[in-house]
Amino acid sequence: MKILLFLLLTAVASAAPMHVSLPTVMKLAGANNDEIQQAQVKHTEMIAESKQAWQRFWPTLSLNAGYRGHEGRVQDIAGAVFDARKQQYTLGTAILVDWSPGDIYYSALAAKQKAIAAEELAEKTRRDILQESVARYYDLLATEADMAVIEDDLRLTEDYANQLSGAVTAGTAFRADLLRVKTQVSRAKISVRQGQEKRDLAAAALAETLRLAPDTALRPAKSDLVPVSLVSTHGVATLISQAHQNRPELRAASAANTAAVLESDRTRIAPIIPSVQAGYSLGGLGGGFAGEWGNFNDQQDFFLGLGWKIGPGGLFDRQRQKIAEAREQGIALQTSQVKAAIGREVVEAALKAQSSKDQLQINEEAVTAAEEMVQLAKDRQASQLGVVLEYLLAREELTRARQGRVKSVTDYNKAQHALKRAVGK
Repeated sequence: MKILLFLLLTAVASAAPMHVSLPTVMKLAGANNDEIQQAQVKHTEMIAESKQAWQRFWPTLSLNAGYRGHEGRVQDIAGAVFDARKQQYTLGTAILVDWSPGDIYYSALAAKQKAIAAEELAEKTRRDILQESVARYYDLLATEADMAVIEDDLRLTEDYANQLSGAVTAGTAFRADLLRVKTQVSRAKISVRQGQEKRDLAAAALAETLRLAPDTALRPAKSDLVPVSLVSTHGVATLISQAHQNRPELRAASAANTAAVLESDRTRIAPIIPSVQAGYSLGGLGGGFAGEWGNFNDQQDFFLGLGWKIGPGGLFDRQRQKIAEAREQGIALQTSQVKAAIGREVVEAALKAQSSKDQLQINEEAVTAAEEMVQLAKDRQASQLGVVLEYLLAREELTRARQGRVKSVTDYNKAQHALKRAVGK
């Protein structure tokens, strides 16, 4: 991948057209797009939060050293007040535990599900960017194929104009016919220039998706455009079932729904489980009257306690439970919406793919008929049975049919890739 990026950057620096294939486009879209990287960063953040949630079970270890002095009035346990000058110093360590086991447990489980959802959303972003890059690559490929059709028409029309010019000079053809052909040549040149503009615009759109320099002159590695069959359009119910199993956004919605269920359980079950507080400290204490630094010896303290919280955030907090239940219901509804949207996407993609396939077949028939029409016009022209206008109209029909075939193949390939994405492949 590093070598590939180096070669691409070198090509950009030389200002020469960069020829890219579909596999190269897909690799660059997956490796260099900041939207994908942003989704991956979000996933990394959620993983860290999940790990941090489990770490709340760990005890706290502290090391401490301190000095404390006093001068003036002080009160003893019995209530007597008197003057005193004293000091003390401490050195030791302490282990503290402050657990709410139920709260920590359910929070950690919910955080894990949120991390899974973030991972699936990152995968969805990656697939969306790849689909966008594929569609824009085919748009670029279509402009190249369309220009090839127009340039071929221009070449044949110019050759015909040269032949007709000789016939006009010999007095066997009308000058009006020659001017009509020259007008057709000018139209073809304009179409070529318009095709170049469309190609450059398509290259700029693809460069945006690949996060390359906006002025990068992208060109397809191959100028041929052939139909590519990836997914069968038959059995839409089967395709929808596959999409429900494979689409990452549905898995993300399922994980988010599971997290919401755990949060709801947390509000109901966690307050019942008592919180635990415990501690143990070990060290030394020394000091005495002012100026005394001795009397240092070891000391130990420990404690253990259980407790329940009553009120907001604890037992009998009905409003907190209602909020969690409402969120759970909302996410469940969102999951249903995502599932319905995926089903619609699969149906639409299958219909477009089938329609594109049918249109492709019809365009093939149109091209065959137009080619025969051009040949008949040429034969009649040679035997002086036809006119120049008939040949030009036949050539125009053939060019239009060939351009229609380019569009049909492009639409079919884009529909096939869209259907592949829709079913989650």
